[in-house]
Amino acid sequence: MSTEPTPGRRSPLMLAMFMGPVLVGGGLVAATIGWYAKVQDTAGEAAGAPFPVRFAADCAEARVPLEARMKDLGLVAAPDPSAPAGTFGYTLRGPGKNDDATHLPAMLAAPGELVLTKNGTSLELRPRDIGMQLAFSGTPVTLMVFPEPRPPEGLTVTLDGIPVEVESLSGVELQIASRAADSRTALRTATERVVQIRHPLPCAVRVAVGT
Repeated sequence: MSTEPTPGRRSPLMLAMFMGPVLVGGGLVAATIGWYAKVQDTAGEAAGAPFPVRFAADCAEARVPLEARMKDLGLVAAPDPSAPAGTFGYTLRGPGKNDDATHLPAMLAAPGELVLTKNGTSLELRPRDIGMQLAFSGTPVTLMVFPEPRPPEGLTVTLDGIPVEVESLSGVELQIASRAADSRTALRTATERVVQIRHPLPCAVRVAVGT
């Protein structure tokens, strides 16, 4: 007799162990609709209360990666045609966590600027594939695959100007660790980093306040 828990209550650890190989082999396909909500311990869909949000951007081109991030995370986003010029307005529906209305807009507006340096010299490199899985240590990691092997030593990685921990560097694969006080927060961070790096913003985007 099976004792597997219902889909809406699986632990994030179990989900990551099950989905890890799929994420690496299929890029972000398996990490998009439903996965982010499952990490949030919901029923696997954007089931939260809708809330309005506006983004002010320095360029019109920011709309495409911004909306791609929403899609990859499985958020339901209805564009607001009444948004003032120079802004992008939406009615968002997220996983249904208490911090949806504050956390999600800020996360979506993050630049997603990945910088790799070796001995103080910036390397002009972009991953050809990216996904989320568990490392052998059990740590949630954002896994990046590059077209050619990376330098094995002396590599520093920053995301939006903040240093991130390199969990593993082997051949063409780079893993950056996501550590937090609890596994669910670590998994959420690792997943969000995937979409931020996959869809970097071409210019500054800010969460607009007021009317």
